[in-house]
Amino acid sequence: MKVFYDISVLGLGQYNPLARTGVARVVENVAYGLAYASECDLVFCESLSFQILKACLEYLNSNLKLKKIPFSHSSFATIFYSKLIELNAMLALTSKVPTKDIAQLENNNLVNDLKHHLEIATEIIENYPYSLNPLFLGESDIFHATFYPIPERIRQVKNITKFLTVYDLIPILYPHFFKGEYESRRNTNTINSLSSEDWAICISEATKNDLCNYSKQIDPSRVFVAHLAADSNMFYPCHNSKKISEVRKTYKIPEGFYLLGLSTLEPRKNIDHIIRAFARVIQETNIKDLFLVLVGNQGWNYEKILEELSNQSLLRNRIILTGRVEDEDLAALYSGAIAFVYPSFYEGFGLPPLEAMQCGIPVITSNTSSLPEVMGDAGIMLDPKDIDGLCHSILEIYNSPSLRAAMSLQSLKQAKEFSWNKCTRETIAAYKTALSLNR
Repeated sequence: MKVFYDISVLGLGQYNPLARTGVARVVENVAYGLAYASECDLVFCESLSFQILKACLEYLNSNLKLKKIPFSHSSFATIFYSKLIELNAMLALTSKVPTKDIAQLENNNLVNDLKHHLEIATEIIENYPYSLNPLFLGESDIFHATFYPIPERIRQVKNITKFLTVYDLIPILYPHFFKGEYESRRNTNTINSLSSEDWAICISEATKNDLCNYSKQIDPSRVFVAHLAADSNMFYPCHNSKKISEVRKTYKIPEGFYLLGLSTLEPRKNIDHIIRAFARVIQETNIKDLFLVLVGNQGWNYEKILEELSNQSLLRNRIILTGRVEDEDLAALYSGAIAFVYPSFYEGFGLPPLEAMQCGIPVITSNTSSLPEVMGDAGIMLDPKDIDGLCHSILEIYNSPSLRAAMSLQSLKQAKEFSWNKCTRETIAAYKTALSLNR
């Protein structure tokens, strides 16, 4: 089967490295799986703009695993756009005309009309879906929108089976976790691009339930689940004590035990709850050798976390904020912790707890949304507002090496339930089911 696979998010990440998010890793890893699957004849595309198209090509040229996969684009439109750039550059030269001739140029209706029409043409062509080449579209069985809405141009091609990956509906269901209305509108536009004739792949059963409850026009039988995975080359038990020591030194983590939290520092991740629980444990027990390490970039409403830190000023030297951590340091950072704490209010999947389990450490997380799917029988799951339970769990793990060892084995066992190979197989199975029913 011929699969048209949208890699716009990979191009966006190439164009602006700060835009390379967890979604980009998902799209990339599924692309690897589909590229090597015998059932799939894969073609890449993008659905945003000419700039992102160019960035997609740059990304593919730098990726040895994917550079040989065909990339669909309209050569005519690309040439047309390059000519527009040349014409705009020529018109820009009018700004360098001697002053005495400017009035004459400004009164030249031909030049003014040309400027006006070029502005319109440039705006149109910059938003033209270059990558959606009609020749490829006509031959394809599947179009897979991996993050952005299913494009209108794809809607017009009746013989293509259309898929959308749905990561979560959190901005729609819980807009108070986001700044302004942008995320809610973006999420709504994406979900609303699904028609009753389309198919969806969700990253968890919880997200599938949210989608089916929100989009009543979608038949649940047309919604599949393909669970995500943690990169085995990045997340693994690190037994190299020298590496762990070097990482601790790099991120200024003192000698002793530490709890680890890793996420964007924002309200939905419930970071202030971790800080309050940690502070209470230290104040009530007077433990001297336990630290809290919080990894992640500052997110929206970070001030709430700063406020909680200021409330615990006496413990400020016991709480370490590392900022962003290099990928190559993550396994050692996870492996050096006595537990990973992740009391998030709501998740579409919950990769950090899986990453922690794959590194073989105990996990304390929430019992909400998709997190029980990820955790299985491993770890400790609590109501995200249960501070008594969180304090008790932290103390229990700190005081019991045997419990830590048992939970470590549980973590490693549960992590084996997830792999990118399994995610790819589930994706291909969804394609096959849809094609068999559409014929």
